[in-house]
Amino acid sequence: MPPSASDNNMTLRLRALEPEDAEMLYIADNGCDVWPGSESVAPYSLHTLREYALSYDTDPFRAGQIRLVAVFPDSRDQPVGLLDLYEISPLHAHAWVGIYVRPEWRRSGYALEMLRLAAAYASSTLRLSRIGARVLDSNEASIALFRRAGYRYCGMIPKWHFAKGGFEDMHIFCIDII
Repeated sequence: MPPSASDNNMTLRLRALEPEDAEMLYIADNGCDVWPGSESVAPYSLHTLREYALSYDTDPFRAGQIRLVAVFPDSRDQPVGLLDLYEISPLHAHAWVGIYVRPEWRRSGYALEMLRLAAAYASSTLRLSRIGARVLDSNEASIALFRRAGYRYCGMIPKWHFAKGGFEDMHIFCIDII
């Protein structure tokens, strides 16, 4: 088993999305713990996700998004999770971030490391100056994560998201990366 992210010798790296990642996408995008915070109203088929991975547009400015896979440095085959930068705006130099950590790697510090990698990639490669995150009020773990990662609370949109039979507030966090 790889060391935890708290080990000073341990860092994750990001790689491109590959067709063999379709099964992880299937779990991530269809998981019951993910649905309340997503915009999905129907499950994705494994076939659809394989096609998505095969035809994925890797130009983040043209596509407006990029999906990367976080892996251990010595292993291309053992993904820890997914990192999304979406609604990328070259004009305004900002994007939203979303992360998914596989259940077996949660509470190990990898989410914090993935946010650090997101900031470094967005700053140095995409030349963005700010990243934002939208978090539902009920997602206390993510609220704590973004605060630990240095994101500042920028506000709340009341009753923004319908989930679990009612409307929920959406919190906005952001961080300056340049």
